[in-house]
Amino acid sequence: MKFSIVIPTYNRQKDLKKCLNSILNQTVLPDEIIIIDDGNLSSDFIDIYKINFNQHKINFFYYKKNHKKERRGLSESKNRSLELIQNNIFFILDDDIILETNFCEAIIKVWHSSINDSSLIGVGGIIKNHRIKKSFEKYFNIFFGINSKYYWDVNSVGFQVWNEEIKHASIGYYAHGGVCSYKLDITKKLKFSNFSGGRTALEDVDFCLRAKKYGYHFIIEPRAQLCHYPSEISREGQFSIGYKESRNRKIIFKSINKKPSFYLLAWFYWANLGWVLRQFLARNFRKGLGMIKGLMF
Repeated sequence: MKFSIVIPTYNRQKDLKKCLNSILNQTVLPDEIIIIDDGNLSSDFIDIYKINFNQHKINFFYYKKNHKKERRGLSESKNRSLELIQNNIFFILDDDIILETNFCEAIIKVWHSSINDSSLIGVGGIIKNHRIKKSFEKYFNIFFGINSKYYWDVNSVGFQVWNEEIKHASIGYYAHGGVCSYKLDITKKLKFSNFSGGRTALEDVDFCLRAKKYGYHFIIEPRAQLCHYPSEISREGQFSIGYKESRNRKIIFKSINKKPSFYLLAWFYWANLGWVLRQFLARNFRKGLGMIKGLMF
């Protein structure tokens, strides 16, 4: 099965180098790599990796965004890639991740076995170095309504739910945006919402929720693993990240609940209270304050 890999990037050449090297070490290789650059990768870097991928008979395509005509931002880069991809199965990967050698193989095996599932929009993997949720945190999430009957889901008030401890491939309605594969024909119909742009905008949450609304689902494959090493390069400040997250979640909530009941409104703000409280308990004070401002927008 032919497949493509898309990597949106922004001034993270060292991180991207590690990511690309982990792709070259895969047991199953893609047919094309598409780099969507919001920053300034060096020409030497591009030339070296174009040679490296071409040696493996992988087409390497570099797209430098023209910011006079195109907005900066992750969602914008993802949507631009949809016009360039040559295969119906494609991955979107963050530029600061490192794949286990069998990551692509494990994902593609799921696509092979689900070839006749017309409701399958994406197959996602597991971030193996994510912090495992402790019992207190699990009960905390239940108490504040940040939960679901599914292991992987976006609930009715727009909060993503995930469980990296699953042992077998599971159907769900959420997948981490930077470690997932998709069907191009369906993704083109939905596209990624732009919101306010930037690197943290919950576009993956919004995308998954809209996919769920139209009857599509994901499969999460725990054998497809990678490590995520969040880069501090080109990241926004914590206050800005928190502000965007709450602001955009409010937009998502309003988009799915045109006339929300008192129950849904109460659930939404109660869940947000818990989400903000988590930040303060973790001493992420600036992010928590940003979330409060975002809710007031």
